[in-house]
Amino acid sequence: MIMKKIFSTLFIFIGILGAQAQDALSLIAENPDRAANNMHSYEFVEVTDTPAPEGFVPFYISHYGRHGSRYELNTSFSRNAIAGFRAADSLGLLTDLGRQLYADVVAVTETHEGMVGMLSPRGAREHRTIAARMAGRFPAVFQNPARREVAALSSTGQRCIISMANFTMSLKEQMPDVDISFTTGEKFMSYIAPPMPYPRIKGLWDGADYKRYNYGRFMAQLFTDTLKVKSVIEHTEPFVRSVYSTGQLCQDVDYLGVEIFRKYFTPEELESLWARGNDNIYLMWAGSVENGENVKNRIKPLLKDFVEKADEAVKSGSSRAADLRFGHDTGVLPLFALLGIDTKDGKAYKCYEAAKNGWYAFERIPMATNVQFVFYKDAKGTVLMKLLYNEQETLLENVPAYQGPYYRWEDAKAWFKSLYEN
Repeated sequence: MIMKKIFSTLFIFIGILGAQAQDALSLIAENPDRAANNMHSYEFVEVTDTPAPEGFVPFYISHYGRHGSRYELNTSFSRNAIAGFRAADSLGLLTDLGRQLYADVVAVTETHEGMVGMLSPRGAREHRTIAARMAGRFPAVFQNPARREVAALSSTGQRCIISMANFTMSLKEQMPDVDISFTTGEKFMSYIAPPMPYPRIKGLWDGADYKRYNYGRFMAQLFTDTLKVKSVIEHTEPFVRSVYSTGQLCQDVDYLGVEIFRKYFTPEELESLWARGNDNIYLMWAGSVENGENVKNRIKPLLKDFVEKADEAVKSGSSRAADLRFGHDTGVLPLFALLGIDTKDGKAYKCYEAAKNGWYAFERIPMATNVQFVFYKDAKGTVLMKLLYNEQETLLENVPAYQGPYYRWEDAKAWFKSLYEN
């Protein structure tokens, strides 16, 4: 019990990115890409595995991964920015920096032609490297001659299928003897990518007190006459937000070499643009006070799939080494909510209090977010598991620990079943 409390304290304060006690502004100043919320590309922090209990060897992994970095779902993100720049340019109001930003916004928009919603090259790299680390970290799982089967299941979305292709290709390069099967289809979407509507509650955001920011500095660097430009950009905030939305995507299409967040925004400006979107993601897909129960109920079939496939895999005579699933943020973040690990302290917040309580989408649900249930067995046949959230060891506070982050499968399973059967 003492060991469990020690690990719990470590998890709460270290967090997914190992950023102890840093607020959002500090984290965004450290890496402005984090202001992109769930469009933020995957950040990997080196891990040190807690040694498994003596005699236990990993033999099976059950996984779910969000698709990697992608193109935006449409090109409306830059509409207000391009319209404003075009009109201001016609009046000769652009500074040199304004012309550079105009060109950057156009470049990010044009690279989306014919690619909206698709996986980007960076997204492919993310999944290849996650797979390579999995193979290197748990080689025994994939080197057992009696367990060669790897089952890969994907959402029907192209970005998920191509993520699956890159992940499994990398895994096969590391472990050439594995036998990988591939599946996708509408019949699986009810649990791998369930719909996640949320209620439109009147007055939902009435308690919010987001800082209003003056974007005068931002506009002054772009336009030679900030008063005259109001004749064509009447409302500043929609224009600035459109530039911000375009900037979110630069990391996802990094092959362009375009940088908007670092070049044109201050950390304070980015934080002000980031905050409401962060809290809205928490409302939609995490365990918020307002919508958490709906989210948890809809994802129960996914947890059931984890349990049922694991139960088959742990049986003597099973040839299954891994079950790999590839889906969306709307699958994996709700699963974390159901498990009670979507927040660092296990608490639920009102939607507009998420950021204030240290819930940051760039940590909790970046591109390629993944969960791994890693199973261990000893010579007596006792089965343990541990859970990895974005490759980091994570505790299950409602399950009695066997040792550190390791749990008896029967204990963990009993708790999991209580979550989806009730």
